[in-house]
Amino acid sequence: MTKRSYPCEFCDTDQPRQPRLVTLTMPHGDQWFIFENVPAQVCPNCGHRYYAGPMLLDLERLIDEHPEQARKVEAFAFSLPRPNP
Repeated sequence: MTKRSYPCEFCDTDQPRQPRLVTLTMPHGDQWFIFENVPAQVCPNCGHRYYAGPMLLDLERLIDEHPEQARKVEAFAFSLPRPNP
């Protein structure tokens, strides 16, 4: 039996993940923070993103310690109606 690695836990592709710079949004309290140029490993088949744990901790620390470094942007949000059970 041949051993097969599954680089993507979502689609089980045998294609290797690709390093990319992506945009990541993170909620914090009642606010959302947008991070641009975040390093990630991306599945070329389904697009799922994998992030390094220490890098995510750094982003959370940046929100907690230096929120003034973020530039404010305007965004629009829609709340869709909840389906009836």
